[in-house]
Amino acid sequence: MSGPPDEQQPPSWQQPQEQPPQWQQQQPQWGGEQQPQQWQGPGASGGTSGLAIASLILGIVSLPLGCFGPFGLLCSVPAVITGIMGRNKIKESGGRVGGDGLALAGLIIGGLGVAWALLITILFVVGAASSPNS
Repeated sequence: MSGPPDEQQPPSWQQPQEQPPQWQQQQPQWGGEQQPQQWQGPGASGGTSGLAIASLILGIVSLPLGCFGPFGLLCSVPAVITGIMGRNKIKESGGRVGGDGLALAGLIIGGLGVAWALLITILFVVGAASSPNS
């Protein structure tokens, strides 16, 4: 048991090797090289129909304007028209353009706006005609 102990030299200190930051590291490519996507311009990829969005906005605005009688028709009638036009264009696009639900909602709300504006107008006319001052 008396023998020279195995002397092991401690490993010499080494500076760690620099690795490139993660954003510079090469990512594995699965399925070969990928082509960069090219910008196709507005309307090329489809998206949501502008007519559908306009119909919904006009329909929403028509409800409070309907409280002022015929002024509500200024937004509700265009809401119905753009809703119909938007739904037709969406169906013609074959799925490239979305927003059918928005167009339908604008069409329905615009229709309610027409009814509301007409009701308020009729009530105003009937009320004015039956007032004792006339």
